[in-house]
Amino acid sequence: MSSEIRIFGARQNTLKNLNVRIKTGELLVITGVSGSGKSSLAFDTLYAEGQRRYVETFSPYARQFLDRMDKPQVDRIEGILPAIAIDQVNPVRNSRSTVGTMTELNDYIKLLYARLGELYCRQCAHPVRRDNADSIAKQIRKLAADQDDPRLVLTFAVKVPANFTQQEIETLLHQQGYTRLHHEETQTVTVTSSPKKGKSSKAAPTEQKLLYVIQDRFRASTVEPERFMEAIEAALRHGQGKLTVYASASADGPETAWRFSQGLHCAQCDIEYSTPVASTFSFNSPLGACESCRGFGRVMGIDYGLVVPDPSKSLLEGAIRPWQTASYKECQVEMERYAPAAGVRLAVPWKDLSQEERDWVIKGTPDWKGGNQAWKTQWYGAQRFFDWLESRAYKMHVRVLLSKYRSYNTCPACAGSRLKPEASLWRVGDQAAPADSRYPRFMPVHSNWLREQLDAMPGLSVPDLMRLPIEHVRTFFRGLHFGDARDAAIDLLLKETLSRLDYLCDVGLSYLSLDRQSRTLSGGEVQRINLTTALGTSLVNTLFVLDEPSIGLHPRDMHRIIEVMHRLRGNGNTLVVVEHDPQVMVAADRILDMGPGPGERGGQILFDGSPQALRGAETLTGRYLSGELSIESPRPMPVAENTPRLLLEDVSAHNLRHISVSIPLGRLVCITGVSGSGKSTLIQDVLYPAILKQQGKPTEAPGPYGALLGAEQIAEVVMVDQTPIGKTARSNPASYVGAFDPIRKLFAQAPLSKERSYTPGTFSFNSGDGRCPTCGGTGFEHIEMQFLSDVYLRCPDCDGKRFRPEVLEVRIEHFGRSASIDEVLDMTVHQAMEFFEGLRDVQTGLAPLADVGLDYLKLGQPVPTLSGGEAQRLKLAAYLAQASRTRLSQVKVAKKGNLFLFDEPTTGLHFDDIARLMRAFRKLLAAGHSLLIIEHNLDLIRAADWIIDLGPEGGEHGGQLLGTGTPTDIMALEQSHTGHALNEYEQAILGKGSALFQEPEVDYKASSGGSNDGQIAILNAREHNLKNISVHIPHNTFTVVTGVSGSGKSTLAFDILFNEGQRRYLESLNAYARAIVQPAGQPDVDAIYGIPPTVAIEQRTSRGGRKSTVATMTEIHHFLRLLYVKLATQYCPDCHVPVAPQTAEQIAAQLLRDHKGEHIGLLAPLVTARKGYYTDLAKWAQGKGYTHLRVDGEFIPVNPWPRLDRYSEHTLELPVADLIIDPRHELQLRQAIREALELGHGSFSVLAPLTPSGAMSLEQRRQGQPLPTASQQHFSVKRACPCCGTSFPEPDPRMFSYNSKHGWCKDCFGTGLKLTGFDQEQTGEENSWNNGYEGEAVECPSCHGQRLNPVSLAFEWRDQSIAKLAGLPVDEAQDFFGSLNMSGREADIARDILNEIRSRLDFMHEVGLGYLALDRAAPTLSGGEAQRIRLAAQLGSNLQGVCYVLDEPTIGLHPRDNQILLNAMARLEGNGNTLVVVEHDEDTIRRAQHIIDMGPGAGKRGGEVIAQGTLAEIEANPNSLTGRYLREPLKHPMQARRPVQADAPMLTVHDASLHNLNKVQAGIPLGKLSLVTGVSGSGKSTFARDVLLDNLQRVVGSKEKPVWQGCSSISGWESLDRVLEVDQTPIGKTPRSCPATYIGFWDEVRKLFANTNDARLRGWSASRFSFNTGDGRCPLCEGQGMRTLEMSFLPDVKVPCDACHGQRFNPETLAVTWRDVSAGQLLQMDVDEAVEYFAAHPKILRPLQLMQSVGLGYLTLGQPSPTLSGGEAQRVKLVSELVKARLDEGLTRTGRAYKAPHTLYVLDEPSVGLSMADVEKLIVVLHRLVDAGHTVLVIEHNLDLIAEADWIVDLGPEGGSGGGRLVVQGTPDQVQANHASHTGMALAEFLKEHGACMADLKTD
Repeated sequence: MSSEIRIFGARQNTLKNLNVRIKTGELLVITGVSGSGKSSLAFDTLYAEGQRRYVETFSPYARQFLDRMDKPQVDRIEGILPAIAIDQVNPVRNSRSTVGTMTELNDYIKLLYARLGELYCRQCAHPVRRDNADSIAKQIRKLAADQDDPRLVLTFAVKVPANFTQQEIETLLHQQGYTRLHHEETQTVTVTSSPKKGKSSKAAPTEQKLLYVIQDRFRASTVEPERFMEAIEAALRHGQGKLTVYASASADGPETAWRFSQGLHCAQCDIEYSTPVASTFSFNSPLGACESCRGFGRVMGIDYGLVVPDPSKSLLEGAIRPWQTASYKECQVEMERYAPAAGVRLAVPWKDLSQEERDWVIKGTPDWKGGNQAWKTQWYGAQRFFDWLESRAYKMHVRVLLSKYRSYNTCPACAGSRLKPEASLWRVGDQAAPADSRYPRFMPVHSNWLREQLDAMPGLSVPDLMRLPIEHVRTFFRGLHFGDARDAAIDLLLKETLSRLDYLCDVGLSYLSLDRQSRTLSGGEVQRINLTTALGTSLVNTLFVLDEPSIGLHPRDMHRIIEVMHRLRGNGNTLVVVEHDPQVMVAADRILDMGPGPGERGGQILFDGSPQALRGAETLTGRYLSGELSIESPRPMPVAENTPRLLLEDVSAHNLRHISVSIPLGRLVCITGVSGSGKSTLIQDVLYPAILKQQGKPTEAPGPYGALLGAEQIAEVVMVDQTPIGKTARSNPASYVGAFDPIRKLFAQAPLSKERSYTPGTFSFNSGDGRCPTCGGTGFEHIEMQFLSDVYLRCPDCDGKRFRPEVLEVRIEHFGRSASIDEVLDMTVHQAMEFFEGLRDVQTGLAPLADVGLDYLKLGQPVPTLSGGEAQRLKLAAYLAQASRTRLSQVKVAKKGNLFLFDEPTTGLHFDDIARLMRAFRKLLAAGHSLLIIEHNLDLIRAADWIIDLGPEGGEHGGQLLGTGTPTDIMALEQSHTGHALNEYEQAILGKGSALFQEPEVDYKASSGGSNDGQIAILNAREHNLKNISVHIPHNTFTVVTGVSGSGKSTLAFDILFNEGQRRYLESLNAYARAIVQPAGQPDVDAIYGIPPTVAIEQRTSRGGRKSTVATMTEIHHFLRLLYVKLATQYCPDCHVPVAPQTAEQIAAQLLRDHKGEHIGLLAPLVTARKGYYTDLAKWAQGKGYTHLRVDGEFIPVNPWPRLDRYSEHTLELPVADLIIDPRHELQLRQAIREALELGHGSFSVLAPLTPSGAMSLEQRRQGQPLPTASQQHFSVKRACPCCGTSFPEPDPRMFSYNSKHGWCKDCFGTGLKLTGFDQEQTGEENSWNNGYEGEAVECPSCHGQRLNPVSLAFEWRDQSIAKLAGLPVDEAQDFFGSLNMSGREADIARDILNEIRSRLDFMHEVGLGYLALDRAAPTLSGGEAQRIRLAAQLGSNLQGVCYVLDEPTIGLHPRDNQILLNAMARLEGNGNTLVVVEHDEDTIRRAQHIIDMGPGAGKRGGEVIAQGTLAEIEANPNSLTGRYLREPLKHPMQARRPVQADAPMLTVHDASLHNLNKVQAGIPLGKLSLVTGVSGSGKSTFARDVLLDNLQRVVGSKEKPVWQGCSSISGWESLDRVLEVDQTPIGKTPRSCPATYIGFWDEVRKLFANTNDARLRGWSASRFSFNTGDGRCPLCEGQGMRTLEMSFLPDVKVPCDACHGQRFNPETLAVTWRDVSAGQLLQMDVDEAVEYFAAHPKILRPLQLMQSVGLGYLTLGQPSPTLSGGEAQRVKLVSELVKARLDEGLTRTGRAYKAPHTLYVLDEPSVGLSMADVEKLIVVLHRLVDAGHTVLVIEHNLDLIAEADWIVDLGPEGGSGGGRLVVQGTPDQVQANHASHTGMALAEFLKEHGACMADLKTD
């Protein structure tokens, strides 16, 4: 990794062209006054670039959901690391996110409970355990001994199936030797038939007979142990895991039953429990979440506190509020009628009624009969009244009524635990924790436990843990010891959990509980949780950018944050921190001080060096640090005895311990205390709402408190918190503080304004007619760049002045200076105050801005461009301005002051800004207001008049009032942390800064987390087939993972390394984005340390659909589209003249000319092709007096508005007017046009004729229906062709996309081909259009293969259409874009776009793809080309410190191209990245620095690391198969080559000329093994598949005369009987398809199962064992073994089905076994095992042996087809062909010789993904095919295979247009001798090492 990140020419926001170098692995602090550009550098430049470049490596689908950061304004950044921002923005707003989920603690806890939980029965509260035969035997002996050895009868129950009689079952039992029944029982079972859609399911009770069969009888004392155990085991087996023992003292005495069960089943209470999985304990999983509240823990319900708001009223006085209205008065009447009979007192206040009486009122008569009659004759109660209202909630007024009485209640179904009730029965821990009154134990909802029982139970349940504060959770986990159950995995779980709990306690969050919702956390808390998450994920090589981590932290806790940052740095990360706190500055390795001033006056780096050196520096920060400047407390106002006070008594909310505070009014009061001590609770949750409530204003309910006194002394209470302020570009400081209104009034007074009757509204740029119409008063033309950062250009019409030129002519004069409105907006606050000197209104407005130190801002600066600290102070200024308008001093009458509550107002402020803030505070106090401030900043605390200190600690150790008084009083308090901090601070300042915050000396190195010494460590991986392996991968090197297919290479590289690296990075992104891109869950591995962010470059089986081209895959097309939208000139497709906008006058003239006398309608477009319901739009139209809207071509009334389909695109138009064109009504027409243009933003359309022409009046015409034939014509003041008048829509990037209906050619829908049956619904990605497409693909006649519609093609830039540019090959495009010269606006707009295009073209060239045309369709690319395109994209991202995981990148590469690829990979590594490559290729393995060899076998026999180390170490390792092949490679040829005589029968292709083939004439000898070779792109696939195969498939076996395509003819094919292609397309789309069903031997297996006794006993046929249909499959997942959980807006997640655990069948079916294996287990068996298992069944054995012989021995029989790789799918197809071919049976049994059909097999790169050992097996299979008399043609790059060929056809010499010619054809010896052939040269090299001596073969 290079040691620094280099930034060149940063100009983002106010930065002044900075060049910065940031050392990696350091802690850098950036400080400086607020607004000086700190965040611009740290966040907008560094973070934006690091995050953007890493996110660009995701799939385009995922990227659209991530906040793509804008591209910063910077020349270039080199060596950037993937970046993570830890700031205070809490992105999560939903209640699903809690502290537990944010910190991932919930994930660990659910795993722990699933593994180690103890279940307690909900009925009897006894532990429920699984019994086995031994434990049952023990219990029986114990019970028998207690009851003096009774007679025992062991029985098991057998159900009688519905399709059998009891007789038949008994007969079957007899056959098995069971002759005695103990007794029979009949149970009534309610079977719910599976509901068909639309019908409700009727449950029919059915009788179910149970036969209790006697297994054995004995006395426990005398029975011999073998017989005893055997009896128990047999009974459990037949009784499906349950048995009953009947014990009696004598033969006919009474019996007692003892029940036992093997499952999780409480045998005493007969309750079954299901086995828990981790998701059982997760409320974010559909499996665990409570069904009624969906895991939110609360539900909406009727709140009877709102129904009876005043409990002192009686029922007669109207206690029940909803019944006092006219509409529901009858309920009150009826209640009064029924009450006396029920003995309910009507005249007694509600609060004095008994519980029964209240229940009667609410729940109704206890003996409610139901039905319609009951409503008329009985009292229904309030509850039923509300239920009845609910049923009418489709009416608006009912919903409004209900909402008044609704509130969130704890969900009754789960009691707020968020989980299904059963989850709370599981407990972990062995000692009963002492009962704690503050945190009572959670009582499971449906349990019958007593409180005493619950308290005596050991351990805690999940809901208990969730409610405890984190420090208690930590104590609980520390006390856990699991005895025997403890293993390495559990140790790791505990270690990870404890380390995260420790981190949380370290950063001072020990007071939070795990179920605290994350949306209720403060900014500082969120940031600290994110920090611990970052620590927990133990990422390395990552750039963390932090935004003031000290916020919300008491000085005492500051070192904790610093320690965490040092730990992150110690792990190998780089930290950039924006900070003002001196303690953090001291801890930095390096400080950048920015300035010198804020805003435009900043943006430079004043100081760069160590914290020590900063003290001596002359910068502002330096002067404050050295004590030269300090923050003075101006004019303290002492608090005297008689100072008026506000008293808040006995507050007990949250953790406050019944404290009473008195707050002096008219003073500056600070509330201090460590985090979590209760400050916010006191102020925000109690005081603020309490005062509001007393003043009768709407508010949340305040927390519990005793009394509030003295609130009448304040006028109002104002809360100034940290919420962000308005975000529109039109909002600016002057209007925000209200200073702009008096300025506008001054302008309206000017003489010129009066003359033109301008009002103050004319001078508003937010509305009105004075603002510039083009930019709407913003002054900017905002050019949206879909994928790049938006460009803001000055508005061309008003030149950024925001107003119309006429308005700017108004000038005001003052003291001899004059200014127009735009000049005023351009003044800074300071200049404006001088200009408007003496004008009190303006001055009072502007003064607060100066007071808070914002006098450098321009009046018109848009608010969104302010920094965080500036926005914070602007808000304060607005409050100051408000206060100063109601100045107390000006009024003689005593007026009350306001109480201002501030929450950490110093956030984001530098020392100097705090000094200014203090002055502003004093102004407020002088005006008679009171200030109450929650604050940690010591400067502000020192300057306070009075301090209220809470503490001593956070959480439950806080909440006490430590003391109140002046700062000096607090400093004297012993236990006050605030006091200590103040003391230290005073000494530091008095000591002139020498000892300023010396950090406590901690050796951070020692305490750093998981060691990572330059390597990725993966410990104990058990994912898939890995056998608990541990692997170390060195950083910044090239590592190859190799081994036989299926040995677990990809599991290690992708499922663990890639998923984990990407997941940990994503953890840090916002939760919404995370959910979209959520990679698979955590892999099953104990720990991974030192993992950098990862990027995968995989071999996708699909290369992209019909609408995907090289340009879209490389994203070059996206940028071209932007270029064309912004810069191209539009031409009319018909007249070929440039299109220019029309004026309203021209439109009117045209209508009068063309539609004279016709009835026309004018429509204004409101919405064009966007999705949504648009109800609000209809309301707006109705309010404006329009009755209809035209939706998708139909007129629809706005009331009632229909429910539109939200997911399809709609076009909505507003009918503005309809009129008959007549010169007499020209004025009316012009008026209508003006209105339509205004509503349609410059465009509208005309429907003409609306009604048939005739002499009717307009009124008569309006009665009729509009003509369906009316044509719609578009007009626009923007775009229309001057010749033919056709108007065109505004250009939009979608117009140039052939994936969008706005751009594609209407005939081919963007494919460029005429595909039969292809329509706009398809994406072109579907298999049926790619590999599975049968028909002809001819160029589309309308667009000639250019894919776009005529309008889009008519845009020209540099005299070329976009299709023309996209048709260039990469190399030519590179020349074109390299030689462009641009200037002015064009250069501004195109700057980013061109950089992107050029860099992408360069990398394409670099990976050797210069020959590809940009519009080459993706399906025509080879797999190797597709992967290299992806690799090129990665080279472009220029990241460092990333781990790239590549999946067999050499696939489809010729040995020559392999070198190009290896060089490109070396470049990635040279940038400072780690490369992990899964590969079998020898060249690649030899280039690697570190090799991991997996094996020894595949599937279950793999998953171990055989060897790891350098090449020499691998070769020397005797166990390594790879090492053996590297030492002693295969000798070729393995068998003598079959000679090809000159007159041998040949299959000859004449003049092949498809794609790039250049009249190729080549022959394939029949009955031989032939190979087609050549470099990538030379035309091999075209020749073998598109010409030879396609033609022969049509011709062979057909009777018609052959028609040849792509060549003149093919000769010699007559002797072929069939033609087969074995390609790499997937073999099945659903998880139900698997090798067993595809090859077809599963049917045989089903028959075996159907013939077992158990199956016949139950009357099942073979179809019962099908998982595709029928009753046997698991009903939940329908036999897929997986369930797809659809989460709205998220990608679907596939989870193993929780009913059958991936076994695909239901439990009854699985109970049937054949040779002790159930059907489900059989599907999980791999081929190698199955071969032994089915040794006696030839029909099943043959296909299995064939699978072994092509190297698929590791696949399981039930492996879902979609998970097979392309190579595996190809070999499965090969097997299914071989099974049909019957290679080993030359003669049929009929006795006469029979010729097997002569088949031509065409294979496309069958060696893909095969290890060297498997290649050998493949060669043998191919030879077997040829020896059986078939012809085999293989397209291949693998030299092992090429060396085995009998005949080679070599195409080339280069790729693309440089290829397509026949270089040489002949035997391998002839090819080697040809020096023009790349293949020949490579083969000659290869055979030097690997050639066998011919003599050896002759002697065989």
